[in-house]
Formats: sequence, C-alpha cells, structure tokens
Amino acid sequence: MTVDAPTSVDDWIDDQAPAPRSVGEPAESARPRRPRPKKPALKAVAEQLEEPPVAAEPKPSAEPPGAGLDPPDEPPRWPPPRGGKPERPRGEIWDGCPVKPLGVNGDASFYLDVHGQMRAIRKHERQSIMHLFGSQLPALCYNFAQWTKDDETGEMKRKPNRFDADTAAMHMIAACSEKGLFDPDGAVRGVGAWCDDDGQLIYHAGDWLLKGAERIGPTTHQGKIYPAYPAIPHPADSVEGAGPAPELLKLLGTWHWQRPEIDAMAAMGAVGVMALGGALDWRAAYWITGGKMAGKSELQKLIRLLLGEKGLIQSADTTKAGITAQLGQSSLPVAVDELEPGDANSTKERDIIVLARTASSGGRWARGSSDQKGVGGSLQSTFLFSSILIPGALKPQDRSRLIILGLDAIPEGTPKLSLRPDTWRKRGAELRRLLIDRWPTWHERLDRWRTACAAEGMDPRSIDNWATTLAMADMAMHAELPAPEVVEGWAHKVAREIRAATEEVGSDADGMLLHLLTQPFDVYRRGEQHTIAQWLKAAAMRPGAGKALFGGEGLGNEADHAKEANRKLARAGLRVFGTAEEPWLFIANQPIEQLKQLFRFSEWANGVWAQSAIRVKGARHSNSPRTLEGVRSRGVEIPFSSIPGLMALDGNPRVSTPERADPGMEDFA
Repeated sequence: MTVDAPTSVDDWIDDQAPAPRSVGEPAESARPRRPRPKKPALKAVAEQLEEPPVAAEPKPSAEPPGAGLDPPDEPPRWPPPRGGKPERPRGEIWDGCPVKPLGVNGDASFYLDVHGQMRAIRKHERQSIMHLFGSQLPALCYNFAQWTKDDETGEMKRKPNRFDADTAAMHMIAACSEKGLFDPDGAVRGVGAWCDDDGQLIYHAGDWLLKGAERIGPTTHQGKIYPAYPAIPHPADSVEGAGPAPELLKLLGTWHWQRPEIDAMAAMGAVGVMALGGALDWRAAYWITGGKMAGKSELQKLIRLLLGEKGLIQSADTTKAGITAQLGQSSLPVAVDELEPGDANSTKERDIIVLARTASSGGRWARGSSDQKGVGGSLQSTFLFSSILIPGALKPQDRSRLIILGLDAIPEGTPKLSLRPDTWRKRGAELRRLLIDRWPTWHERLDRWRTACAAEGMDPRSIDNWATTLAMADMAMHAELPAPEVVEGWAHKVAREIRAATEEVGSDADGMLLHLLTQPFDVYRRGEQHTIAQWLKAAAMRPGAGKALFGGEGLGNEADHAKEANRKLARAGLRVFGTAEEPWLFIANQPIEQLKQLFRFSEWANGVWAQSAIRVKGARHSNSPRTLEGVRSRGVEIPFSSIPGLMALDGNPRVSTPERADPGMEDFA
C-alpha cells in the first residue's frame, strides 16, 4: 500500500501519535507500524519551519520623483523585505545619492555634500545630516522614510517631512567605512590650476572644473578630491583674434625697466606662471623692486586686474601663518607688497621667503590646530614680491629661485597710467582661456626653451626660472610652437643680461667662505684688528701681507711671518700649507672652540661648515688627520685658487718664491 506524504505540519504531527488500542489488541511493538514520511517530505517541512509566512511589507521601488518632501504612496527603499539583501551599493549611501562618502579618519567621516564641498562629520545628528543634503532633503526623506500605520485602513503610510535619522546615520557611517581611511592632506585640491597624472591640465574654478576641454562639476579624479569652493574668476568662453597678449606686452613696455630688452616679456610670462602655477613642475618667484615713483603699485594693480581679486592672495602686511591660512588647499598665486627688510630680530620676512622657496618646486605647509592634530596642504603657488629694498638676508638658495624685475623712476611729467578695470579684467579672462586651450603644447614648448637656455651655458636653476617664464610668455603670444632661431635668439639675450646677476648669487659654499674670511681674529696690532683673510694671506706668504701684520714686531722675512701666522691660525682649526705659488687652506672638522666661535650665530655653526667647505670647487677631504697646536683632526683642504680674493696682490706686488715648499709646517703633520 502506498502511503502519501503529509500535506501539512499538523498532518505530520498526527501521523507520529500512537493509535488507541482495544482490549486484547496486541501491544504497539507487536502490531504493524505505519510507514514514516520519506526524507523529501521532512525537508519540505523543515524549510517551512525556517521561513514561516509573514505579513506583507512595503517593497522597494523606483527613485523618488523629487517633488516635495512627501511623495504620496511611495514605499521606502529601506529596509528591504525580510530575508532580502540591501540594495545600497558598496561605498554609497544609496544608488545615485547626491552626497558622496570619501572615507574615515579617526572619529570623523568625510563627505562631498550636495554642493560638492568636502565636509567632516563627527556626530551624525539630524541637523548635521540635513546640512549635508541641503536642497535634496526630499531624497533623504524618501530613502530613509519614517512609516506609521493608518488607524482606519491599517495600511502603512509615510510620515510627512520626516526621515529615520538613526538608519540614515548607520548607512552613512557604513558607506564611509567601506571607502576606507581618508587623509585630506595631500588629497584635496582647491581652486586654481593643477596637473593630473597624465599631464592633463585641470583648472578648478570653484563651482566647476575644466578637465581638458570638458567642463564638469566638483568630483574625484585619480585619487584626488576636487571639492566645491566659492568661485574664482572664470576663463573667458572664447577669444577672438590674436588675444590680449600683444596689448598686454605693449602696456608692460611702458614701465621703465632696468633691463628693457627682457623684463617686459618676463613680466608677461610671470602673469601666466601665476595663473597656471599649480600645474607646473617649477615656479620661479618674482620680485619687483625700485625706488619711489617707479610704478610698483600700478604694476601690482594691473596684475590684480588680470588675475581677479579672488584669483590671488594679496596682502601688504602679512605673515607666513596668514598666507597659509588664506591659501588653504588652493594653488592660487600670492602677491606680497612692500616686503621691506625688517629689524635684526625679525623673522617675518625670512619665514615668508622660506615659504616661497618651498612653493617653487612644490611642497607642504603645516601648522598646529586646536585638536593638536595639525593642518596642512599642498604648496604649489607662485609668489610675487615688491619692495623698495630686497632683504639682504636672502640665502643663495632663495636668490637662485628669484627673477628680479628692477624698475627705474618714472620721469617727471609722464602722464599717469589709466587702467580701466572692465577692460583688463576681460583681457585677463581671455588670457586664462588662451593658456588653458594651448596647454597641450606646454611640455614640448618648455623643452625647446630649456634646451636653448642650456646651450647658452646657464646654470640649472636659471634654466628652471627663465625657460618656464619665457615659455609661458611665448604660449600667451602664439598658439604654434616657436621656431628654433626665435628661441635661441631670446636665450642668448637673456643669458647675456643675467650672467652678472647669477655670479653674485653664489652658493652656500661661497657664503661660508665669505663669512669665515671676514671674521675678525686675534689681538689688535698697531691699533687694528685684522680679519681671517689677512692672516691667511700672511700664512701663505702673499707679498706684503706678513709685513702688514708683523712689521714692527722684529720678525725677519716672509717665512717667519708665515710660521707665526700659521701658529695663530692653528688655534682656530685653520692652517695654510703648500707653496707660495699654490697654497691650500685646511679647515678642521673637529669643533675646536675658536673655530666654533668664528661660525657662532651663523647657519654653519656646530660643525656645519665642513658640509659647505667640501662643496668649494677643487676642495678635497684630507687623507689623514693633521695636528694643529697639539689637536689632531681630519678636515677639508681648499686651494687658494678657488678663493680669488686671497690671491690678489696687496701693497708690494713683488712675487716671493721661498726655498721651502711648505712654509711654517713644523707643527702641521
């Protein structure tokens, strides 16, 4: 007989109960048993027990219509039906959500809000969430609706203008966590020009971006965040004719430049570098200098009109902290007017100049914050200074990054320059448009100018400064790439004009030698206190040098003068050796007390002098330690031929050739 499987859970339970037994009926164990249900039937029952029937719930449906805070009869998208899976894509609050999670850092979750601004949220409270969504509150209320049961119909209906803040917070935090750790320092790019990993220009105007020829909203790109900011002056939509560059160059030529052949063109290039500085690998710093009535303020005004007041950071009295606070995460240019030399104890000018030095090749700024974690940003801005005097404390590494644009006084009777703001603002917008449109030619254009400048024997830093500046001026003037003869002609002209200025810049090694040679040393002689340079010349038997020091002290010849001078110098870790024709200077590495005093309060203090000494042309490390008045030390040996001032003939021009090859070397092994 075939036994059918039970059709319900109740039937199955009834089948398992023992049937009633009559008197005299065999025991249960003796009578035939009813066959048990087959395993498939048991499996079906188990599945029914695991998933019992439930009441119907609202089902997810399409996107909200976006009209009003309370779309009628729209079921919620969340939570999903029991047993279903979330529809939220990984790393998003919901599919197509206008608020974009960026990641987490500590207890903060970072988002791009409905306006594209980057926001850090630590407490996901109702109002904080509402601020993120702003004008898109209907979508927030739709996707995280609060539901209530209608007392009359028993149906679920949406609470008007309400959202489930706890559920929203839960999914927002989860989405940010799925994005991973996020560090805003170095990842955020504010307003200004930038270059992506493929060499493409991205111009961030605040409310939108130009990525190549494409205009897009604030977004993420290649791991960088381009959030929304208050708008800066936009590029023009189009440019007619030759553009504004010829008129700009003509106007710049009306200033009385100290180098008329190159400075007007350099000034126009400087404007272009300021406009696109953040996209460049190198940014020179520019310094406009001149006396009163030279037109510095008018030149600053012209640049401000071209770039727009919101297009640069400008202040006549500022500090490093003030500049970095205004820069934020942007690459806007910085114009500092009247940065005159301060008093001896002032660090304001030095700090700002160091900031400009860092910005030349791109770096980071950082300062403390109230939460002790610090804040910082990328430093890829072009700096423009102006003053009557340039601070004399500039280090060689600072001066090497400068292009100095000197102005002479405007002759009396010259009509005052009239700059129409509307005209030059329009031309500035057109100039930005031309430079953006011509950016695809930039790298090849720059290579041509760098090659031409290198062929003229310019040093690497001057090539960085001038090739970048002239290539930018060339790109403003011409859409096509320049002909080789044009580039070569300009490079020759620039090299001729700047050669003398470049030689004056020197290096840290030159600065160290200048500091050392000019230090007063030892006792007064005949009412005078002599410098290290004079003692070195006497030790090297330079004609007349020994007599000037020891003439009245009964010493015999120049060899005796050299021996005594070397004995004095040895106490300060210095000694001269070699011959009168080819003398060498030895500088000890050991921090001998008198040597430390010579470099006290300088940047070469505490033994740093040895690092600069070895950079002098022809310098070498000593092969073995030498003895200086009983103190043994290794050191650096520098030929006098690399210190031109020490080989000059003072007083008696007679050339002395001693019999000994090593004057005064008895105590110098």
